[in-house]
Amino acid sequence: MTLELTNWQFRQLSNHSSSPLVTNQWYQTTHATSHQIHVDLLEANFIPDPFVDDSEKEVQWVSELDWQYRCVFDAPSSLDSSETVLILNGIDTFANVELNNGPVISTDNAFRRYVIPVTLSEHNELTITYESALNKGKEMEKEFGERAVWNGDASRVYVRKPQYQYGWDWGPVLNTVGFEGVSVVSEKNYVDDFFVGYVLSEGLDTAELELEVLFLFEPSVLEVAVEIKDQLGDIVDVIKTRDVEKKTFLRYSLEDVKLWYPIHHGDQPLYTFTVVLDDTPKITKKVGFRKVELVQTPDDLGSTFYFKINNKPIQVFGTNWIPTHSFTSKLTEQDYSEWMQLVANGGFNLIRIWGGGLYENDKLYSLCDELGIMIWQDFMFACGIYPDTIAESVEKEVHDQLVRLRNHCSIILYAGNNEDYQIAEVEKLDTNNATQFPAKVIYEDIIPSQITKLYNNNTTTPYHYGSPYSNPTHKSSDPTIGDLHQWNVWHGDHEAYQNWPRLSGRFVSEFGMLSLPSTHTLRRYITPSQLHHNSTLIDFHTRAAGREYLNKYVWDNFPCPANLSIETWVYLTQLMQSDALSLAYRYWRRNWEQRKTGGVVVWQLNDCWPSVSWAIVDFLKVPKLAYYGIKRETSETSVACYRKEVGGEKDGAQSVFSRGFELDIWGFGSGGFSLNIEFYDELGQLYFTEAIDHLEFTTNEVNTIVRDRKYPDLKDTSIVYLKLIKDNEVVSRSSDWPQPLRNLPWSKHSANISLDHLGEDTFEISTTTPVKGLELYVPGRTYVFSDNAIDVFPGDPQQVRIIGLSEADIGQVRYRHLGSL
Repeated sequence: MTLELTNWQFRQLSNHSSSPLVTNQWYQTTHATSHQIHVDLLEANFIPDPFVDDSEKEVQWVSELDWQYRCVFDAPSSLDSSETVLILNGIDTFANVELNNGPVISTDNAFRRYVIPVTLSEHNELTITYESALNKGKEMEKEFGERAVWNGDASRVYVRKPQYQYGWDWGPVLNTVGFEGVSVVSEKNYVDDFFVGYVLSEGLDTAELELEVLFLFEPSVLEVAVEIKDQLGDIVDVIKTRDVEKKTFLRYSLEDVKLWYPIHHGDQPLYTFTVVLDDTPKITKKVGFRKVELVQTPDDLGSTFYFKINNKPIQVFGTNWIPTHSFTSKLTEQDYSEWMQLVANGGFNLIRIWGGGLYENDKLYSLCDELGIMIWQDFMFACGIYPDTIAESVEKEVHDQLVRLRNHCSIILYAGNNEDYQIAEVEKLDTNNATQFPAKVIYEDIIPSQITKLYNNNTTTPYHYGSPYSNPTHKSSDPTIGDLHQWNVWHGDHEAYQNWPRLSGRFVSEFGMLSLPSTHTLRRYITPSQLHHNSTLIDFHTRAAGREYLNKYVWDNFPCPANLSIETWVYLTQLMQSDALSLAYRYWRRNWEQRKTGGVVVWQLNDCWPSVSWAIVDFLKVPKLAYYGIKRETSETSVACYRKEVGGEKDGAQSVFSRGFELDIWGFGSGGFSLNIEFYDELGQLYFTEAIDHLEFTTNEVNTIVRDRKYPDLKDTSIVYLKLIKDNEVVSRSSDWPQPLRNLPWSKHSANISLDHLGEDTFEISTTTPVKGLELYVPGRTYVFSDNAIDVFPGDPQQVRIIGLSEADIGQVRYRHLGSL
């Protein structure tokens, strides 16, 4: 018998001048398994929505109080009273749990899974009393000393809970309490865990399975069987044993294994394993088989950093994932499905689950297994000097999470933390000295030891001490070794984003650019009178350090229109972000040549609240323009170029003023292609064309078309347009505009644009002169597009689908572009 507890009430335990509640009075919640105090208060109309305007300020009192939840329930008639446990998931954080006025457990780690033997009565009352994590952390900080952090209150490093709740440079301060789920289990043969361990043969065609069935209690069954089905649902075999113990092992050789590959690199077959006890199915796992290697080999540049999956080198096109809501109890499985579809459809093959959030919902990992989205999984430490006082609790946390995660084939890397080595270096601490860097024992001993132990000599997932991290003798900022967080654009030296080619690393696991969310999202959360450029409330929803640089990056690159409406400002920030991020993917994807850059992971995919941030999809799941720009650059078939100035060199005492420009052109894809090259002058008039035929591309490699080729007709004011053609059809387009774009004479550009509805959800756009960043939109509505913010050139009409377009909105489709502002 398993009973999920849902009949919860809550109360505050002391007075507060800002609270409308009656102290010690119980209030009913909705019947749900997961609760957070802010959500329950919001649903009971005790607090305003903290996401609206600056209401976040009005709810800070919630974090300062102690809170209590209780659930009154009757023991089921089927109860096996001899053995009963209480299972607590995600108890956030400092809680005293009592059953029928007797102590059960005191918790101190929101990332733990607590299993506690209990004795039930016919009628029961379970209470969970929460101390304020903010106050508790301050007490520990006072006892053990303040430590350096980036973002949030410094006391957070003593508290094992989602660190982003303390506020980040993209998120609010909403430090909550609650739980993911509480259940009572009283079932003699309850299977608590089922692990499908395996070792692949050298030829990767046979998996030697070691199946581990862990019972919660001493089992009474006579036989344990495991049924194996292939990806088609056909039974492969049934393995049985009568040697049944609390931890039961079964072994089997699975031949002709179908291997799991990342999206765009192969299929994602998942085998189904079902534990059957005396002919009764109990637990099922879906498992993909793959071999993962993190290749770090010395070379002329330093050391490589890229992944091989099943011996195939894979360049990562990733995005950083933060918790997609400040209150994760509000998320549904549908939310996770929609988010992961956005990832899969956006050209990405990896998400990095960032270390300042939480170990994610089971649904997310299962979706990544199914879709072929690889996962870089941080452990939950971020931007701080963590104490060793938490080490014992962390060891149990790591154990609990690895037990839960180790069956997921999508996880290709575990990393110890986010930027903890980096902040230590900035603080001039010796990261090789555990006295100065006490969390060294966590990142370099506890975590890897637990990985080795729990994978139990089976195929393991690589481990990296942190992100960024190089090695014990190189700083984490070294671009020649390890992974790199490249923040010299925006932070650091505030470099122009056109400088990405010289800012690359062996694996760029963070970089980004700010922009506003959609006007739809702004209108939902910001007072109408505040919907203007640089308003107080939009600034309140902007938490980035150096937020003034958003103006700088926009006006450094784009002309300032006479009428700067909120719609125009949103468009300009999003187009700037799109150009910045797209160029990074363009240039660093080229570095796959000789494995100079093994991966590109943008900061960030999503938001946890309505924010002006680095996200490329806003809080309401509305893709920004950068989402589409990155999608084009990571397409399986693509073409791109890089313009570079040459000439003006000195030859002895003489200066040679042969200034000119060269082009490098490269592409990705498979098979035969031809390429059309067009040059337009600054007014958009075509003046040069060239065709290159009989190109043969090799898949998964950089295919150089021309390198260091000087074009006498190419100028710094030229607009370059490339069309990659296969079987008389344009399969990829790319343009290279003069930078910065504000220098072009936009007032002299005049384009005749046609927008034609071709039926259902498809529109065709054509133009008489080059158009930059043409965005389709429907006023007052939000849609996902097949592409958007496209560059359109004469003689090459482009089609765009508006997914799910209603018939009523067909006539409402509008467009804007950079030359129309």
